[in-house]
Amino acid sequence: MNEFDTNTTNTGEDAGPGTYKGRSSSIHYQPSDNDRLAELEIENSRLHRLVAELLIKNQQLRKPD
Repeated sequence: MNEFDTNTTNTGEDAGPGTYKGRSSSIHYQPSDNDRLAELEIENSRLHRLVAELLIKNQQLRKPD
């Protein structure tokens, strides 16, 4: 046997129930994906409002007095 025992490599196979085993576990990432989606929807709404406000201001500046 050499210095590196390949049988002791931690592959996650020996992990118990409920233990995170790596990126293949979609259950672990589900809440953060939903949180990120909610953040992006809020940001999208904020940007839509900002564009609408800027369009109104632009129209007001272009309107002859």
